[in-house]
Amino acid sequence: MKKRISTFFALILGISLLFSLTASANPAIVSYGGTYYNALSAGQGYAYILPNAKTTGTSVKITTNAANTLQLHYYWSYNNTTLDLGTAIVNNNTYFGGSAYYNPGTLITVVERVPGSTTAYPNVAYTISFN
Repeated sequence: MKKRISTFFALILGISLLFSLTASANPAIVSYGGTYYNALSAGQGYAYILPNAKTTGTSVKITTNAANTLQLHYYWSYNNTTLDLGTAIVNNNTYFGGSAYYNPGTLITVVERVPGSTTAYPNVAYTISFN
């Protein structure tokens, strides 16, 4: 029970730290097979938390009307540790990405605006799904 409580506390702490690193990243708990809709303006971000993510890989599909305006930042949280898995720019209207790590854990995907893209596209809508 103590291990479960400490793991939960560490997950909450890790997620809190991730949100402090991103500009106004609101969280959403997501599941496999789900499709989620959102729109971001300058300085905004949105975090998607996928508990019990597959160690064999999670496919992330994002569709937007404006390429090169969004970026995905991946984090993996496990055993009181949060790893930064890197950033990818959504360079097509339909982008396939994703990530995994060899230890079971939680995949956190933060969608943010690409700096410098807000003048031409002040508000960008997108759809994201996890498989």
